Amino acid sequence: MVAPLIAGGKPTEYTAHWIAEGGYDAIPQLCGDGFLIAGDSAMLFNALHREGSNLAMTSGRLAAETILEALKNGDFSRDGLQGYISRLQNSYILKDLKKYRNFGRFLGMHPELFNSLPEWTSQAAREMITVNGVPKKEKQKVLWHQLRTKIPLPGLRKLLWTGWRSVK
Repeated sequence: MVAPLIAGGKPTEYTAHWIAEGGYDAIPQLCGDGFLIAGDSAMLFNALHREGSNLAMTSGRLAAETILEALKNGDFSRDGLQGYISRLQNSYILKDLKKYRNFGRFLGMHPELFNSLPEWTSQAAREMITVNGVPKKEKQKVLWHQLRTKIPLPGLRKLLWTGWRSVK
C-alpha cells in the first residue's frame, strides 16, 4: 500500500530526529480506548545512558503483545489494553526511567557540568600527558587547586552528593 506512494523517492535523512528527553515525569497516558503509545512518543528515553532505541523496541514489542491479547479478547478499550501498562511496569523500562527521573533536573541546576568542569578536565588531561619534567604529584596538586578555585570544596561536595542522589 505504501510502495506506490514512495516509488522513485530518494532518502534525504536517516533516522535523525529530536530526542524526547522528558523522562519518567513526562510520560503521557500510554493507553486508552483504541490506542497505545510506545517509544520516544511515550517519552521513553533514558537521558543519563543516552538510550532510546532499545526502549522503543522493547515498548513496541510489549505493545504488540498487548494488541495480540486485545485481538484475542476482542477488547480494545482502555481496560482491555491495560496489559501494556503492566508489561511496562514489569520491564526494565519504567524501572530505569523511574530510577533516573531526577537526573535531568540535576543537570539543569548545575551549569558547571557543561562549562567549568569540562574546561578543567580538558586542561588536566593535557597537563598530565605533557612531558615537561614536572612530577605528576606536583601537577596533581596544581590541578586540584585549580579545580577548587573553579568550584570551592563545599560546592564540589554538594555537586557530587546531589548527582549521586539524582540517580540513587
